[in-house]
Amino acid sequence: SAAARLSSVVLATSLGVDKEHGAGGKFGTKLQDVVKRIQACAPEELILVFVQFPDLMQKVSEALSAAGVKALQVRGSVHQKTNALDQFQEESGKKSDVRVLLLNIRDESASGANLTAANHVLFVHPLLAGSQQEFEACETQAIGRVRRYGQTRTVHLWRFLASATIDTEIYEQRVVAPSRA
Repeated sequence: SAAARLSSVVLATSLGVDKEHGAGGKFGTKLQDVVKRIQACAPEELILVFVQFPDLMQKVSEALSAAGVKALQVRGSVHQKTNALDQFQEESGKKSDVRVLLLNIRDESASGANLTAANHVLFVHPLLAGSQQEFEACETQAIGRVRRYGQTRTVHLWRFLASATIDTEIYEQRVVAPSRA
């Protein structure tokens, strides 16, 4: 089993554009931090980016595109989703243009998929779930797509939170508090 460097929390100063300080650009400081983290990964490393909401998925896609980061999305018909997953896996070991796979954490089409070509997992926000069990099951499934038999590299997990938002409340409730129990 591959080593895992779990839970590096990246705390953005704000969720959106900070007009007072001129920070955040078009997409806000949080998405800027997501883009910077992806750009900081080695060129041969592949990255899974998990988002829960379709409108945010679109914003993440736009932010990556604006930064020149090419990404595949798992969406559309079953055939289109399968093609995206296959294409992403084939990029393993190549210095490819496409290094990022955007996934909806709730989409079952990629559940169980072996995505060991990637060794970075980014959660753009904490999962909004009805129960602790549901939260843990979804996150375990997401991380398990990368951290499984056949993974030869250290897996890096990144969680992005915006200060003074529901992000920090959910993270505290679902990740920090249970670890203290």
